[in-house]
Amino acid sequence: MLKELFEKNRHIVVNSDINGFLCGMLLHKYFGCKVVGFSNSRDTVWLAPEVSDIDTPVYIDLYVARPGVVCIDQHIIAYDSRHHDIIQGYGTKFNPNLERKRTFIGDMESDYSHKYPFGTVHYLIALMAREGLDVSLPDLSEVHRTKQWGDATHTISATLGHVILRADDALYSTLSKYTENAFDWWNWLDPDHDIPAIKALRKYIATCASANAMIYKREIGTFFMKLGCDGQDGAFRKVTDVEGVILPKVLNYCNVI
Repeated sequence: MLKELFEKNRHIVVNSDINGFLCGMLLHKYFGCKVVGFSNSRDTVWLAPEVSDIDTPVYIDLYVARPGVVCIDQHIIAYDSRHHDIIQGYGTKFNPNLERKRTFIGDMESDYSHKYPFGTVHYLIALMAREGLDVSLPDLSEVHRTKQWGDATHTISATLGHVILRADDALYSTLSKYTENAFDWWNWLDPDHDIPAIKALRKYIATCASANAMIYKREIGTFFMKLGCDGQDGAFRKVTDVEGVILPKVLNYCNVI
């Protein structure tokens, strides 16, 4: 599915948070995709000058309701079974909640409280493994250090595990009150427990204490804010200046991540 999709169209628009950035980097590395735009998921889409039609790129970590627009995301997008069947019928929306028939009111397999609790990046890793392509991750426990944005005299640090698992609160969801749902979804992503990247993520989670779930979330949020992000989820409200030039802090963030 992914191979065929990106052979036809390598232009992608990604969400302007850590989940979107990681997805963009993953798809660039393994499928040669080119990020031609960003969206803050609220009120703005920034597109490269080469994109003449907003509907033509593949939208990643963003749900676009228009039937002909291809998107890969993780949000719960169907209200009920009828809505689910309509969206599924488009053939352009790739989403774990659609796959497992999770609707808002729960008139199919389950409801909002049992929705997919991780990032689009983790879903992409599983989709790639289905096609025989394994994502290679470095040591998730390694501490990475960098300079604070706007203050080169201060050094900040984070582990890769915390960065990747901050995508849509995957670590917090797994360690907190949503544990049962989280483990159900980890098993769905990797039913045979043979996807190296998913196994590595779960192994890293096993080293983290449930009692510290909120501490981990705050610490990685602080790391992102000190990198110049506008939100603790590693997000930017604005990606370019008024002239359409990508902001230096966004470029620095890309390089660090």
